Amino acid sequence: MKRDGHDEGDVLFTYLPNGQVYGAPGGTGVYRQTTGTDGTAHLQATGELDTGNVTCLHQAMTDALGEGATCMRVDLTTIAFGDVALVHTLLHIQDGPARLVLAGPLPRHLRRLLKLTGTTGLFHVEA
Repeated sequence: MKRDGHDEGDVLFTYLPNGQVYGAPGGTGVYRQTTGTDGTAHLQATGELDTGNVTCLHQAMTDALGEGATCMRVDLTTIAFGDVALVHTLLHIQDGPARLVLAGPLPRHLRRLLKLTGTTGLFHVEA
């Protein structure tokens, strides 16, 4: 299936300077821009973030913390699927030293997942 001229399995990113790609099977990946001088790390995820491959997001966030990130802005607008492993990863970072901001609008399936898990109000979502 094609989406925006790309195969469904392609990892699509808006590349920012000085970044790193964390890949996972099935076209899932996270692009992380090097933490800026303001302490903000920008991450963009695509594909399916579930039990089998959410480690790419976790590793990208861990590396951002290692660079001294005080805020993580995570763009999940293009993920195709997420499960409780994604919620767990976000909660783990939310409880850490960096402020977590989810860039929106969140996909309908992710909003539903947060509602079903009772975690909607725990995250700051930027429109």
